[in-house]
Amino acid sequence: MTIVIFAVGALCFIGLLSAVLLATAAQKFHVDVDPRVQAVLDVLPGANCGACGNPSCFSAAEAIAEGRAPVTTCVAGGQAVADHVANVMGADACEINAVVACRHCGGGTNATRAYAYGGVASCNAVSKLAGGSLDCAFGCLGYGDCVRACPFDAMALDQRGLPVIDLAKCTGCGVCVTECPRGRSAHLLELLPEKAAVAVRCSSRDKIKDRRSFCTMSCIACKKCERACPSDAIHVIDMIAVVDYEKCTACYTCVAVCPQDCIDVTGRDAVLLAKLTDGAASGFEGFTAAPAAEAVEEEATT
Repeated sequence: MTIVIFAVGALCFIGLLSAVLLATAAQKFHVDVDPRVQAVLDVLPGANCGACGNPSCFSAAEAIAEGRAPVTTCVAGGQAVADHVANVMGADACEINAVVACRHCGGGTNATRAYAYGGVASCNAVSKLAGGSLDCAFGCLGYGDCVRACPFDAMALDQRGLPVIDLAKCTGCGVCVTECPRGRSAHLLELLPEKAAVAVRCSSRDKIKDRRSFCTMSCIACKKCERACPSDAIHVIDMIAVVDYEKCTACYTCVAVCPQDCIDVTGRDAVLLAKLTDGAASGFEGFTAAPAAEAVEEEATT
């Protein structure tokens, strides 16, 4: 019993001594923090996604409070967060150019495979094995690294094996673009203006003959979209269709005339019927029907 009492007493003494030492150290090494840091932190999303270039939201809040970063630093927060931060800092509100992620590939089950891969289910892993399992060197590998990396749960793989972006959740943070081994190099994943109405679901730079054998939904540089666009907003550049979003009026003519179905509707302002959109493939709902869209649908099916 004496040993037990002695042991308990020793533990209590050690605990009390540790508490005193910690309290003393906390007072001695206390650093005053600018109250604006906490105020800014309170209005940030708290996702710690790193899209702003800072390792955490706290680091971003410190940079903003110290004047080392602008009030528009938080990419993921968009205009609403920028306005709140400006209010906290007593600065003028700044308009930001909102963006959303877009996948430039319609491959998946429409694309041919160079070999059967049975290793770690990761795009980064398979890309290191002879450049990837797809015949197309620019297509989506389909193992969902971007889906797992998205801090806002805005992406999901559909039945085609392609990541589909839920535009209602996407913040344009760009984490998916960074995570994709073909995101920046092949422009497979890209950040587009929030109001972008159409997307070219192909990023191949292979010869046209090879593209057609690799994927049934590849861009074949036929220029039908270019000739049909009433706003001169889409052109075939380096054998791939490229949209000028400054000119695009969301008429969806290019979507209707594309023989490969590789031009698709995107953007938060899109009004085309959901069954014709990329989002319909995985059940995402973000598009509403409109009379004008029905006319485009009818034209597309004739």
